[in-house]
Amino acid sequence: MSEESNNRSAFTIDLSYLMDVASGSNEFMIEMIELFLAQTPSYFEQLQQHIQNENWSGAADIAHKIKPTLAFMGVESARNNMAEIEQNARNLVNLDTIPEAFNLLNDLSKELFVKLEEVKKELEEAGG
Repeated sequence: MSEESNNRSAFTIDLSYLMDVASGSNEFMIEMIELFLAQTPSYFEQLQQHIQNENWSGAADIAHKIKPTLAFMGVESARNNMAEIEQNARNLVNLDTIPEAFNLLNDLSKELFVKLEEVKKELEEAGG
């Protein structure tokens, strides 16, 4: 259940980890996707605010919170980019790269949310 995006922010969703954790339960996978979709957009908004305010400690903390959720949804490249934002903010290095890195991830996240809604719908139709 991998999907490729064809535009500039190409990424792969690999739900194999979620499937393993769910032990094949579509219902559990749907619940985890719903939780991700409910919480993650507000985390991105908080991260954006911290970056705009140059609150690097706050940015690092929120990036740290987002990172495992991206891994759980199988978007490893986004997780790695979020880890880089976290480390740069925490260590106060390469701060000038953080806004652009965030903007790319934020754009990708919007596409990710749409794709996960589609996956959730497929799971529901399959008898979640």
